[in-house]
Amino acid sequence: MCDSMSDGTNAVTRYFGVLSSHSALRPSIITSAADKSKYIPWHELLRRTFNVDVTCARCKGQLRLIALVKTQVTIIKILAAMGLFTLPPAAASAWAPPCLTVDDWTN
Repeated sequence: MCDSMSDGTNAVTRYFGVLSSHSALRPSIITSAADKSKYIPWHELLRRTFNVDVTCARCKGQLRLIALVKTQVTIIKILAAMGLFTLPPAAASAWAPPCLTVDDWTN
């Protein structure tokens, strides 16, 4: 493998030997992009990220994603229909730091 400059702006990488596109041994070394899919099912992502097992309680089968709700209007409608709060709770004020004395630093 070697790098060369074509016109001074674009880097060109040329592959020789086993890594070249016409080598008979290339498939045994390099996997094609078609073999590797970047798609990861959402239940697998939830399991990896939050350690959540997304299975049905009745049949123990994998649940599947039906819809993804993104808009605030739709979220408010769904929460209202379920009888849940539609507004976020008010932010509480921060507490003042405790007063420290010299004795607190020396103990």
